[in-house]
Amino acid sequence: MEETMKMALWYGPGDVRIEERPMFELEEDAIIMKVKASLTCGTDVKTYKRGHPSYKPGISFGHEAAGIVHKKGSKVTGFEVGDRIVPHSAAMCGECYYCKTGRNDGCCEHRVRIKGGHSEYVYIPGPVVRQNTFHIPDDVSYKAAALTEPLACAMYGADMTKFSYGDTVVVMGAGPIGLMIALIIKRRGAHVIQADFSKDRLEVSRKLGIDTTVVLNQEMDIVHMIRNLTPQKRGADAVVDATGQPAAWENCIMIARKGGYINLFGGCKPGTKITIDTQTMHYGGLTIAAFFHTTPKHVMMANEMINHHEIPEDIFVTGEYRLENLIDALEAHANQQGIKNAIIYE
Repeated sequence: MEETMKMALWYGPGDVRIEERPMFELEEDAIIMKVKASLTCGTDVKTYKRGHPSYKPGISFGHEAAGIVHKKGSKVTGFEVGDRIVPHSAAMCGECYYCKTGRNDGCCEHRVRIKGGHSEYVYIPGPVVRQNTFHIPDDVSYKAAALTEPLACAMYGADMTKFSYGDTVVVMGAGPIGLMIALIIKRRGAHVIQADFSKDRLEVSRKLGIDTTVVLNQEMDIVHMIRNLTPQKRGADAVVDATGQPAAWENCIMIARKGGYINLFGGCKPGTKITIDTQTMHYGGLTIAAFFHTTPKHVMMANEMINHHEIPEDIFVTGEYRLENLIDALEAHANQQGIKNAIIYE
């Protein structure tokens, strides 16, 4: 009898289905992982709600997962059946123009991705096995290990934000990525101001030791409010957007001081636009940059941080669901009930 598995598939906005599918055919350099835990994320929610520019109907859904080696190809070394492992969601090709010139992040033209995610099994292609798959120590849970992918993105976002020890850095947004970025920047010696519309999310921010939190509302002058919290009210030395909202991007630019650095890390809906005051940008000497995804270096850094128990699992993974209740988990995430939700498998 043909071996099958349950897998979450995306067919369009609001249309995610759990279906029975044939087991993957194993290539000689690949691994099939039996999933023990997968996590919801902002990209999952955005895809579920509005679609994704890179997704076609019927694509496997989810990309933060950890488990054990179920099967391995004949040329796989360093991993054995039964090993506890966590893969990152992708690997860079290392050969395209962007990889060769130092942008081996989301700019890579030939990224290889895992198949599966929110499913009983995940297919880990050879490049991901070799580049971005790690053993899980015995004292690290599957839920904690599955944080590798989002933490790697946050590590990249924090690392590409230019600031010095003692600087004031504003992080707009206190979702999972925003919280992780704020935590990493704080640990690197900055005074961090984090702003969000959610009191509950900012309570989590305070638990992580973030210096100053600002509860936003639609009526306030957000730029004026946050600039007033910076030294001499001159604006922040660096600002990071982790919201993916065009209005927040514009606010980030106006919150930065003269000569400040703005990292627009949150991805906005395709087709949206922002307006920049040219005088503020030019005569203010601003540096505006944008990054997304992560690099192999930052995946490794994130994995080390998790293995050293520097990320509080109970703060970032707040709910547990079964695969058949994936939609409930996504809706809870979308409604900001907790931070991230885990799908637990037998």
